[in-house]
Amino acid sequence: MAVNPTDTVIVASASNDTGASYLDWSPILGGAVLAAAISTILAAFGSAIGLSMVSADTTRSSGLAALAVAGGLWALWVTISACGAGGYLAGRMRRPALDSTDHERHVRDGAHGLVVWAVGALLVAFITSSTITGAAKTAATGVATAAAGAGALISQQADPIASSLDTMLRSTGTEPISAEEREEASRVLVRSVANGSVDAADRSYIASRIAARSNISQQEAEKRIDDAFARLNQAKEAAKQAAERARKMAVVTAFLTAAALLAGAAAAWFAAVLGGKHRDEQTDLTSLFGLR
Repeated sequence: MAVNPTDTVIVASASNDTGASYLDWSPILGGAVLAAAISTILAAFGSAIGLSMVSADTTRSSGLAALAVAGGLWALWVTISACGAGGYLAGRMRRPALDSTDHERHVRDGAHGLVVWAVGALLVAFITSSTITGAAKTAATGVATAAAGAGALISQQADPIASSLDTMLRSTGTEPISAEEREEASRVLVRSVANGSVDAADRSYIASRIAARSNISQQEAEKRIDDAFARLNQAKEAAKQAAERARKMAVVTAFLTAAALLAGAAAAWFAAVLGGKHRDEQTDLTSLFGLR
């Protein structure tokens, strides 16, 4: 059929759907690497700040609560900053989808930000757990090592069992307490602390040996045993309280870590959407860096 030059010819446009994935992995990987690098740098700064707060001198060292609050706030800041920067880069560098609505572009940009957050978290976890010695691993363990070392220096003291035995078996007689008798008394004390009370027969027997070796009365020897048992009970309660504080600190740390990760995911999403908006609007950011 002949076509009249005045007729309108409609040509079907080719579909933009090439079967490729909506995920643009180049900007995702770039954003994840940027987020991991920022996390590493800020973690190194955080370790320096933490080291400055810890000292072997109790009057100059911050408490565990202050360290936990400071560490949690810093972790939150690091996560939001790193994920925000990585998400913005991915959103700004992603190839624009001109065939989609504004809402669809925002969703795709935000999804890229979430993937940046996930990949960046895996990268940071790999770096900090790797056997390769690097700045990230040093930064992640520096504060914990320093705090543990300082705590060991501050709270270092003799074994409570040995200290109690030294006081209880102190002898002024001509024949000192033998090693076998000391071990026997140690077993009695350990068993008594575990049971919560001293067996009357064990108490009488150990007291008679102490009285004979130390030239003291049976009553005074029994008083030594009671005092040693009381000191060990106090040490036991102190250990239980320390374990309870450590448990609560672990719970708080876990919640703070989860909160920081969730905040990082939200920051990556919104930063990627903002980056995509600036990409579509071709926003010029050179004025922020004083290049104009």
